[in-house]
Amino acid sequence: MQEIGQRTDRLRNQIAGAVWGHLVGDALGLPYEFTPPELVREVRWGDRGIHGQPPGTWSDDGGLTLALLDSLLHGFDLEDQARRALGWMDGPAYKPGPRFDIGSITRAALERVKAGCPAATAGGTSESDNGNGSLMRIMPVALVGFRQPPVEVARRACLASQVTHGHPRAQTICAVYCLIVRQLLLGEQHRDEALRRSLVEAETCLPSAPRSELRNVLSYSQRAGTGYVVDTFWSAWDAFQEGASYGEVVERAILYGSDTDTTAAVAGGLAGIRWGISGIPREWLVGMRGKEIVEPLIERLLQLIGSEEGDQERDASRSSS
Repeated sequence: MQEIGQRTDRLRNQIAGAVWGHLVGDALGLPYEFTPPELVREVRWGDRGIHGQPPGTWSDDGGLTLALLDSLLHGFDLEDQARRALGWMDGPAYKPGPRFDIGSITRAALERVKAGCPAATAGGTSESDNGNGSLMRIMPVALVGFRQPPVEVARRACLASQVTHGHPRAQTICAVYCLIVRQLLLGEQHRDEALRRSLVEAETCLPSAPRSELRNVLSYSQRAGTGYVVDTFWSAWDAFQEGASYGEVVERAILYGSDTDTTAAVAGGLAGIRWGISGIPREWLVGMRGKEIVEPLIERLLQLIGSEEGDQERDASRSSS
């Protein structure tokens, strides 16, 4: 029983850390968005920056992540995912104030949904549609489904990406990221091993079109924090791989410049899992807006995970009796 309690406490710390780690990274990086790296000399909590938002404000990265999380807590339904994303874009949902930022590729896809396009085919599929707008929100697929087999996590990540980003390369990055999140939540302590295992899983379980993009992902060498989905992933990964704490990870991500909020959000989600919510600097957590939006979603997620764990324990007990 003590072991079960310790595992539950660890998971609660990691899950809350994942969600808040993503949001804090987004809010911390937001003031420096579009800034060249040579001008990002110091990362400070409380800067207002280009968007002039109050400290602790998340952007489209955080809002669309919360929208996807809320949808997944009701089941996996692409139409529902799109509706909730529209609730963020056009209404008051999933944000602590007015909308002030949205990527052009994401907007175009959601406008197609509004015009009657099925959610599964709304995302652009051209080479130029490989922005980071699906990667920045995809983490809840793994948070909700980390106990599922890797083939199912990868499949759902690819499908969820298609709502806004349908190119196989964007789908591939989303799947690899979710497989990494899964590895970390299942207890993998070594960051390089989490990446290695996730790439092996992606090679074996991705559909053919995304799988064919793996070579483009693996051969990519630039780390510039840009909005190109492959660059965002590797910039965030390197920040996570090299950081010695949550704070160092997100600061490293922001120092790349360019799309700072997204790089820090993607890296911050991973760092939040590794160091838990207890590893996020208190000043940053306390300074976040919208806790009344976020905390109920985290609590529902924890209840879902706890219910699944209880089911597994009962099944194990029956099989051994």
